[in-house]
Amino acid sequence: MCWLTEGSESPEAVANSQGPAILLRIFLCLVFVPQWTRGQAPPTSDTQAQPISQQQPVNNSSSGSQPSSNATPRQETALDNPVLVQADEERNIISIQSRFSFTYDHDTYDGGSSCDCFRVDWLQSFGPSHRLAAEIELPFSFYNGGNSEPNSTGLGDITVKFIDMIGKGEKFEHAAGIEITAPSASSHLIGEDETVIKLVWGFSTQVTPHTLLSGQLGYNLAVQAIQRPPGSNEIEPELILAQAFAKRVGGYIDWDSYYDFNASKYAQTLKLGLDVELDRKQKWNVSPYVEFPLNHFTQTTALKKNVGFELSYHF
Repeated sequence: MCWLTEGSESPEAVANSQGPAILLRIFLCLVFVPQWTRGQAPPTSDTQAQPISQQQPVNNSSSGSQPSSNATPRQETALDNPVLVQADEERNIISIQSRFSFTYDHDTYDGGSSCDCFRVDWLQSFGPSHRLAAEIELPFSFYNGGNSEPNSTGLGDITVKFIDMIGKGEKFEHAAGIEITAPSASSHLIGEDETVIKLVWGFSTQVTPHTLLSGQLGYNLAVQAIQRPPGSNEIEPELILAQAFAKRVGGYIDWDSYYDFNASKYAQTLKLGLDVELDRKQKWNVSPYVEFPLNHFTQTTALKKNVGFELSYHF
């Protein structure tokens, strides 16, 4: 999604005074929150490692051994449910299972213009426990300027991401990452004309065995702006609430917001979507969705409405 910005009084002063402070706070969060979480982790249960009582009788007459009646199977948690974990995985940093995705968006903007965007996304997890991941996103856009702007077609801004799963428990996990967006668009109508670095920390936690809450906090900073200085300078919180309706069907609500330091205004959107597993091996899933703005600033600078779907293959 392309977020456009409006100017305000002395944007350079606002960006220069508040940008470094926010960046420092994000770095401190990424450094100290993982250590605090590890310190709060409960001790691992060792009840299964207790020796068998010597007073327990052994039945040698039985033709075969029977499992103990005290052994209970592990109950599936929300973090184990692919329908919940894959809900809006395009924007959820916690979802780092290796996958190949195709996404289509039809965006309409204030003033009558629209854009059809096709994105190809490849995420590869690696490492001994697959807690590291790298991702690349290639967008292709067809922009219709309506009566006010010319049309434009071509490659959009390419984004590269690196993610580290800091901690992973039975009901809570969190990760940190960095995203780099390059001004590779063939036209300023389908790109931002700026190099943006985004620092992000995110988490997922079980609310119920069938409900998962995910959230993240990001900071976007333009380190180079070609056409529209001073460029992006935003702090972006986001929450995703996912609910499983059946074994292979779920839904989610995604609230996304950012504060634009240049314009001194908030932008907010709400996204509603479904997630459907297409096969029993949990390899393919499709997610149709609709997104709309929650305030006037978002409608006039970002989008009026967005409908689309994401098709993913996990491996």
